[in-house]
Amino acid sequence: MRYSGPAGMTEQDDMENWNYATAASRGTIARRYPYNYQQSMGATRQDDPVPGTVSLQITEQNARNFYRRWTSYLKGESWDHLLGTQAQAAKRFAPAE
Repeated sequence: MRYSGPAGMTEQDDMENWNYATAASRGTIARRYPYNYQQSMGATRQDDPVPGTVSLQITEQNARNFYRRWTSYLKGESWDHLLGTQAQAAKRFAPAE
């Protein structure tokens, strides 16, 4: 616990260990198998009770969100879409309920 933190994994700011993990990802075995980001899929809630994607358990939702966002940049989406200004404008000009 004292070394690995409460999550039992390398701390985010422990760059030396992350550097080793990155180098290991270039190895023969690591390239043979795709990474699996399915931990706790479906265990998150959107905007409940706070804005964003939340969960009461450890998930890999951050990694999934990162790659989902990266994909939208690679697809060449418009800057309005990427920055969320379209959604903000839609909310701002939507008729009051």
